[in-house]
This record gives sequence, C-alpha cells and structure tokens, in this order.
Amino acid sequence: MRLAPASLRGRLLLGLGLGLSVLWLVLAVWLHHEVRDRVAAVLDQRLAASARMVASLVDAGAAVPAALAEGGRLPLRGIACEVSGLRGELLARSSGAPEGGLALDGDGFGQRHLDGELWRVFTVTQGDLRVASAERMAGRTGFMRQVALVLLAALSLGLLASLALVWWAVGRALGPLSSLRDQLAGRDAGDRRTVATPPGAVELEPMVATLNQVFGREREALDRERRLTDDLAHELRTPLAAIRTQLQVAQRTEGPRAEHARDAAQQAAERLGHSLDQLLALARERSAPADRVSLATVLDGVLEELAPSLRKRNLSVRREAVAGVPAASAGLVRIVLRNVLENAVRHSPEGGVITLAPLDDGRVGLCMDDQGPGLTPEQRRRALQRGWRGHGGGRGLGLAIVTTIMARTDGRVALGGAPDGGLRVRVSWPPADSA
Repeated sequence: MRLAPASLRGRLLLGLGLGLSVLWLVLAVWLHHEVRDRVAAVLDQRLAASARMVASLVDAGAAVPAALAEGGRLPLRGIACEVSGLRGELLARSSGAPEGGLALDGDGFGQRHLDGELWRVFTVTQGDLRVASAERMAGRTGFMRQVALVLLAALSLGLLASLALVWWAVGRALGPLSSLRDQLAGRDAGDRRTVATPPGAVELEPMVATLNQVFGREREALDRERRLTDDLAHELRTPLAAIRTQLQVAQRTEGPRAEHARDAAQQAAERLGHSLDQLLALARERSAPADRVSLATVLDGVLEELAPSLRKRNLSVRREAVAGVPAASAGLVRIVLRNVLENAVRHSPEGGVITLAPLDDGRVGLCMDDQGPGLTPEQRRRALQRGWRGHGGGRGLGLAIVTTIMARTDGRVALGGAPDGGLRVRVSWPPADSA
C-alpha cells in the first residue's frame, strides 16, 4: 500500500508538516510546563502576600480577628484565611474556609486535604498568632486546563497557518518546473529549439542540459531514420522499375533475350525482397525487447544464411574464433554482419577468401578482409555517407544501414585497406556486461 504522495508538492508538504507538527508539539509541551510552573509560583506568592497582609493587620490591632470571624472581606478574592494560636486554638477564619484547621505545623507552603478537597496552604507565624492562607487546588487545575487549551488552540492555528504558507511557498518554488513542463509539452517531434532554463531555477540547469543532450540525440536519430527512409525509397523504386522494364521486354521478345529479361527481373525482385527484409528487421528490432547473444552464435547464423551465395561464387571463409556478447540486440548485430558479409561476397572475385578475425581492443566485434577491388582512402571516407555510389553505381544502402544501427547501439564501424588489396571492415560494440 502506497502512502507517500505522488506529487513533489505533496511530499514537501507532508515532510514539512510532520516536522513542524513535531516541533510545535515539543514547543507546546515546553510552554505548558513553563507556564504551569510560573503560574504556580505567582499564585504561591499571592498566597504568601495575603497571609503576610493579614498577619500585619492582626499585628496592628485586635479588631481584625473579629472581622475575620464575622466573614470580613479578604484582600484578594478566592483565598481562604485562618488565624489561630500557637497551641492550635482557632481565633478567626474567613468565610469559605474549611473546617478542621488550615495552618500547617511549620511556616511555609504545603498541601492539606480538608472537606474532601485538596488545598494549597501557606502558614506564617506572627508573635503568638499563626496565620494561614489557602486556595483550592481544583481552581489551579482548572486555570491551567484553560491555559493549556488556549495554548493548544493557538499552536494549532499557527501550525495550520504555517502549512498554508508552506503550501504557497512550495507552489511558488515549483513554478519553474511548471514553466519547464509547458516548454516540453509544446515541443513537436524533431523540434530543434533548445530547452531554456526557467528564470530563478539555477538548480535545474544540469537537468535542462541533460534534456537538451537527449533531444539532440533524438534529433540526430530521427534525421538518420529519415535519410535511411529516403535511401530505402530510392532502392525500392529502382528494382521496381527494373522488374517492370524486364517483364515488358520478356513479354515482347522470345528466346534467349526473353530468358535474360526474366532472370534480370528475378534478380531485381530478390533485391527488392532483400531491401524489404532489411526494413522490416529494423522495424521489429525497434519495438522488440533486446535479446543479447554471443557474437559467435550470430555469426554462425549469418554464415549459414550466406552459404548458397558463397558456394555459388566458390568463396571460402577463413575464420578465427570470436568471443563475447555485444551490448546490442541479436537482431541488429545480425543485420550488421549480414550487410558487411554480403558486401564482401558481392565484390570478392570467384574463388577468393574472406577472412574473419577477432578484435583485441576490449570491445566485442570482428575484422573482415576480402580480396575485392577495395576502396581508395577518399572512397572509404565517403562510403559511410548517405547517397554515396559505390562500384556498379549502387547507393551503398547496406553500409548506410550499418551506420544507422551502429549509431543506435553505440557501435563502431571503420573501413580500411586489406593486406591483399581488398577492403577491411571493422565492426565492434561494448561488451554486454559493461552496458
């Protein structure tokens, strides 16, 4: 069961609210104890002052005890007073004073249970007389209860006001996040505008910089996909036109010329099918979860697929053991290896040798050498660019797909010269355990 709020505002309010509640509760307990002790001290001083006042009056003349006996007025309301001799005989007491004797055995403060009530008593001796003043503890308890209620109400209102201020302050502080959200909500796919850091939000600069980097990579990936789509569209149009032309030739002619036209149409259809397979494979790999397998397993599958082409051109493969699992899906690795090997098969002379060797740079990949015509340094530099026309007038779609996949999977592809004059292609990925 999830108890934490889903929003940042809610989390901040909950955390600050709990912290303030604990702080104010501790403050309320401390204030209650302080007020209780100080009020008790003031009330005790009041008791002592009343007793001493009565004692001074008694000392001034003999009429005061009679006045007390007749229920005369006290100096302060709510205080009972009693005057007795040193031997305990009652001389006078105020109205409301309990029966049974208020005076303590010695001077000072104390408590006594009289008439079923607890009294706070102060006793002072003045000559042959003992004066005691007292008040009910129930009155003090009720007063402190009222003080506690006032404190609780004040602190509760203060806590609510603090939470309201926190809610308002958090909303103001999160304003830059709302501004950033509005910027992101108004962006379209491929938008080249950079995200601006909202004013007054220096702390968001690292996140905004990261977002701009992510959007930049997405724009580059989208541009690559668009260029690849354009190349695929061109490649699909070319074999379709060739098929249409060769079928028309086959319909209008007979004999070897018609047979040649049908063969050319079949080759164009195979080329078209291969391009469609490449496109569908890329689409599947974009949406399917990545399944990572060893490079040797993928290479075995690709060589098995190309076995008929190798036999047809009497090509042999000299292969050294490759190891490791690349940090890319098996489907994308397969497309890369197949395109590279198909390119080598297409340009290798009959009876030639294709060499496959592992890399020793800490990455997972292989180095492939063929014995074809190779490429000049300028051609190798341009071969990985879009729209480059290679041998025979092709547009290098295979290498374009390889470049796209490598950019997507953090892979590397490099072209060089083979020792026998052919083309050397190096493809590699980070190890899967480092991703």
